[in-house]
Amino acid sequence: MLKKKVLKNKMLIDKTPEVNSFEKKLKHFDILHSEASVVREQDKFLVRSLFENFSQKELTVGIGFQRAYGSVLSGDYFDLINLPDGRLMFVFTDVSGHGLPAYTTLIRLRSAITLAVKEAKRVYELRRTIDTAALVNDISAKFTDIMDESNSDDFACMIFTFISNSDDGRYLLKIYNRGMLFPIVLKRPRSDIQLVNLNYPERGWEPKRGFYLGKNIHKLLGERYFDVPELTYFIDRGDSIFFYSDGISEAYNAKGSEEFGDRRIEDVLRDYAGLFPHVIVDELFRNVYSFIGSPEGQKDDMTAVLIGFPSDIK
Repeated sequence: MLKKKVLKNKMLIDKTPEVNSFEKKLKHFDILHSEASVVREQDKFLVRSLFENFSQKELTVGIGFQRAYGSVLSGDYFDLINLPDGRLMFVFTDVSGHGLPAYTTLIRLRSAITLAVKEAKRVYELRRTIDTAALVNDISAKFTDIMDESNSDDFACMIFTFISNSDDGRYLLKIYNRGMLFPIVLKRPRSDIQLVNLNYPERGWEPKRGFYLGKNIHKLLGERYFDVPELTYFIDRGDSIFFYSDGISEAYNAKGSEEFGDRRIEDVLRDYAGLFPHVIVDELFRNVYSFIGSPEGQKDDMTAVLIGFPSDIK
């Protein structure tokens, strides 16, 4: 009996603050690992639902996303949302940082999107119309309020693209950009492949952006915070549009002396233009990792979505 008490006391003595700290870290890791497993399942569900949504609209899609090396959670997000007026809203998001803090901000942003879309649907039932600018501002306001209530200083970049058929048989893209990269348009039904990078002015196109989303930015700007330019761009049947996060274009080589850049992205899109979107995206990621040199060199989340428009949206 005395021996057992001695052993028990020895165990209590041995449990130093360092041991307690290690146990807490181990418990935190187990919780994080469990949460990451749930997130991965949600990722699979999201990708499956996106493929289903695109195929129902006779759109083809290639999707690729990789978290920053060492991170189990991501701040990149994309979704295709059916609006009751027949239009599609494609949202593409990159929140500040990566890992658990970025994922927490992303959850708040997704909540704002869900609430705003539900409200837009209720308004549509009464007025039979959806004001896209009002919907974008409602999402922005709801997200900002949530961040304010959470006392979070994090922020998000986001691009909204509303897709519909135009009267002349093309597709009309109505774009609202809050600090994200604009997409690259791949014009394919021609003998000579043509790329239009919407991040640069061209033929009357002016890539105007609104401000980042975040409570501190709102406090600084006041009502100007909600000034988001409404841009329109037409694409033809057979064209594709490529959305990507800056984790791809700003990926550095092993020496840290050069970024992957838009030119290399455009080279891949041009060289593999005749293949299915998912093959093109896979090839892009292969090129990025070859450029980086090792998985450890990936410092940011990388996300890409290539959407093909072969026929009318039904």
